[in-house]
Amino acid sequence: MDIRQLSVRYHQDHDRILMRINTSAGDEVQMWLTRRLLLSLWPLLNRVVIDHLAIPADARTDGFVDLAAMGPSTRKMLADMRQQEAMQDADFVTPYRNDSTNRPLGDTPLLVTEVSLTPKGDGLMLMNFKEQLDEPPPSRGFQLELPADLVFGIIQLLSQSLEQAQWKVGAEPSAPVHIVEAAAEEIDLSPDATRPTYLN
Repeated sequence: MDIRQLSVRYHQDHDRILMRINTSAGDEVQMWLTRRLLLSLWPLLNRVVIDHLAIPADARTDGFVDLAAMGPSTRKMLADMRQQEAMQDADFVTPYRNDSTNRPLGDTPLLVTEVSLTPKGDGLMLMNFKEQLDEPPPSRGFQLELPADLVFGIIQLLSQSLEQAQWKVGAEPSAPVHIVEAAAEEIDLSPDATRPTYLN
């Protein structure tokens, strides 16, 4: 899926965040993100970015710095710098185009119940979104392979929507998310590992 535009907006009437993705082929995918899902996803997303995207895939050491041995605080600082660089090149001015009529997953936005994140060794991240409900329609889903700059863009847009929603979801997890974070410490996030999934 070649992404042309992203829109992430909080909808007060639904108390959900609507993410819309336009592709260069003219397709559009829409999905609802609930507070419950983001309570678990947000800290994990930030952690994966710090662990896997803070240092560019093509970074080379000068012989004095061991890139693999950098601590979490240094990685966080580098991730913040990379995000600032990505945001300087991002276009937040052009309005989102609402002219896409081809919606391969239907006109009703996905109610995302599962998200899995797979960091890849070449600086990409694979995000898999699923809707698995007890009643029809049957489960739907799609996946995105995103370069670091788009991941940082999604984080920026989600952060703005979370602030507007006043959900108080931050990099520091609340008590329920702490359980997820504790479990995540035991999860292998290497590119070849089996991916964890988080339920809505």
